[in-house]
Amino acid sequence: MARFGRDKLEELRQRADIVELIGAQVRLKRSGRNYLGLCPFHSEKTPSFSVNPERGFFHCFGCGAGGTAFDFVMRTEGVSFPEAVRLLARRYGVSIPERDDEGPAAGERASMLRAAEVASEFFAHVLWKTDSGAAAREYLKRRAISADSAREFGLGFAPAQPAALAKALERRGLIETGLKIGLVKQGSDGVHDMFRGRLIFPIRDSQGRPIAFGGRVLDDRLPKYINSSDSPLYSKARNVYGLFEARRAIAQQDRAIVVEGYIDAIALWQAGFREAVASLGTAVTVDQLRILGRNTRNVLACFDGDSAGQKASIRALPVFLEAGLLGRGIFLPAGLDPDRLIRERGAEAFKALIDSSELLVDYFLRVEARQARGSVEGRAAAAKRVADMLRLVSDDFEFQLLSRKAIELGVGDEVLRSRTGPSGKRSVPGEWQRFGPPTVAAKAAATVGAVEAEVSLLAVALGYPELRSEIVRGGALANFEDRAIAELLVEVCGSNDAGVEFGASVSEKLSDDHRRRLSALLVGPLMDDPVVARKLIADYAAALERRRHRREVEGLARSARHADEKEAAAKAQDLISLRREAKRAT
Repeated sequence: MARFGRDKLEELRQRADIVELIGAQVRLKRSGRNYLGLCPFHSEKTPSFSVNPERGFFHCFGCGAGGTAFDFVMRTEGVSFPEAVRLLARRYGVSIPERDDEGPAAGERASMLRAAEVASEFFAHVLWKTDSGAAAREYLKRRAISADSAREFGLGFAPAQPAALAKALERRGLIETGLKIGLVKQGSDGVHDMFRGRLIFPIRDSQGRPIAFGGRVLDDRLPKYINSSDSPLYSKARNVYGLFEARRAIAQQDRAIVVEGYIDAIALWQAGFREAVASLGTAVTVDQLRILGRNTRNVLACFDGDSAGQKASIRALPVFLEAGLLGRGIFLPAGLDPDRLIRERGAEAFKALIDSSELLVDYFLRVEARQARGSVEGRAAAAKRVADMLRLVSDDFEFQLLSRKAIELGVGDEVLRSRTGPSGKRSVPGEWQRFGPPTVAAKAAATVGAVEAEVSLLAVALGYPELRSEIVRGGALANFEDRAIAELLVEVCGSNDAGVEFGASVSEKLSDDHRRRLSALLVGPLMDDPVVARKLIADYAAALERRRHRREVEGLARSARHADEKEAAAKAQDLISLRREAKRAT
């Protein structure tokens, strides 16, 4: 992973003025200490998007998007933090030396990127400028792919000659590099092109650079598609086709539509669904969904409307959940893929399918509810499958809602009432356990204040350097449970620098959810008064102390249940004392 020097990041932050950066895309108007405008991440008529230049944060109080200048670039460009740094460095003329701890050396990687670029330009030239590309141009017309769309996605054509690209690479001294990234292959009689007589689809990284290719025949020959193998530049499981072209639409629409094929993605993009991407010919992977999840939490996947497609949606559900997303299913009419649907029935037909899309977990629960209405064995099996699936839901609030829905749909609670978390810490809602550990509902209500308190103390430290020593003296850090927030708070409290100077650390180290909470506090009015901020320090520290007491009470209660009679009596006395302490702390 790339590592950047703190001094260079600070130089970049100073040059990349957040108001100037965001103002290039959003019309901003001064309002007190903030600037207001219409949010670029969702549709609105009344401005709810604010930028605070003093603290270096933006926040939309409509959709919740927020963060630093780096976060704004990450969202609008659909890139990671290191890529956002590089983009801003190029834009503002800042030299950012870095060290790559993984992957090929910088020079070797640059050579690989150059070879892929040469190949992409070669294929494009053949498609548009030579007689060899005439059949491919006709094929695109038959598939209703316009020249503008084809050029936008960088399509090309690989001629049928066995070593046309190999010769182009050899002339540039890139033949060995071409072998490494799978553009050419070594045969008994020399080096041959990997792609021959095929329409070429470049696969680009987040900066628009080609890193791999897919190739499709123009007739019925098999295999219909061949794709680049994994290489030092490219991993099929960790890249998404069309994301570079779709990144801005995904930010604007706050959703991504995942299809299977290259042409499906291009056809949807051409029809106005510019947030469409493709999963590179395989079932979507956890890594691909995590990449999309950096851009939006609303990911819709297309499935066939028949029984096979419905089963595929259920297989996809645990993949979505493992990536931290619920996911929605767009179920297509039998026999139609997105490309054909658009050509035969138009964009409105596809829009209607989007409007009727269903949460994958809702469909799964309905299927299991039908199973649960049968025999006792069927109910138990259905409940176990639901419990196993819901165990993958990482968000406690979503877990609670889905558990309630499962019960309402008639899924038995025989297994759901047991603790379903991977470490045995999660319970489903309800009145099932009057004398056991608290339910998820109780835990969520009890801990949300403490979770907010950790982020909020960091916000106070960033907003008011003069209060950092009070935060340290208050001892709240000892009760932090989120390591990333705690480490950043230690860094901030150990410095006299203004909070705005920690923008890069915030964007790099904190989760998206934590950055949204932080930006809401620093841009909103709560932190405007230092007197209020000083009082909040004590309130937040108290919330963390209450959580510590609850944790101790819960741990002692668990051990008491498994102790012998003598030990249980002693632990019961300790438990009473702890509960009294916890009550006094509230």
